[in-house]
Parts: sequence; C-alpha cells; structure tokens
Amino acid sequence: MDRTKYKNAHRAVHYDRIELSLPRGMKEIVKGLAADKNLSVNAYLIDLIRKDQEGLFDTMQIAEKNRQKISGISGNMHDGYDVIFNDGRTILCRTKREVRFGIISYLTEDRQSLP
Repeated sequence: MDRTKYKNAHRAVHYDRIELSLPRGMKEIVKGLAADKNLSVNAYLIDLIRKDQEGLFDTMQIAEKNRQKISGISGNMHDGYDVIFNDGRTILCRTKREVRFGIISYLTEDRQSLP
C-alpha cells in the first residue's frame, strides 16, 4: 500500500470529519487566532472544545490523569452521558457517578491489557 492510501485509510478509521460554515470573513479571524497561539486551525478548535468541557469534567470530579484519555463527554442528567475515549470507544452512563466509575473501569481494563 502506498503512503497516501495508508494515510487515507488511517484517517478514515481514527478520525471523524466535520464541515464548518462560517460567516464571510470569519475564516481569516479563526486562522489569525490559531496562528497567534502557534496552532493549526484544527488544533485550535480542538483546544477550545476541550476547554469548554473542563467545566463538565470538574463537576463530575474526573481526575486530571483520566481527562487526557477522554475525547469528550456529551449528554445531560435526563438522557444520560456518553463518554468518548481517545481510542473511539464510547460508554453510556445514566449518572455522574456512573461516569466516574465507567471511566475508572475502562481505563483499568485498558491498563491490564497492556503487555
């Protein structure tokens, strides 16, 4: 498999894509803000999303060492929470307590599977 095909296959398996529409002129503003922080636009947007989720992580009392292994948490106390890990696995939890327990259980299983 040539390098381009390998990279495209890797992206298809490990990443989701999203199209973002901005009002005319805002694209340059976003690029400038990202450049000011020496980040790509993609890295800048991911950083903003992670910072936005910090409040949720704080209210759920998720340890800092575990936060680094989580891509995000979505949901609410009525519908439950989806915890998305960096490896793509998602767990559904009904309560904040289940979120904490689920994260610890998943990461403990992950560590045990390491050689």
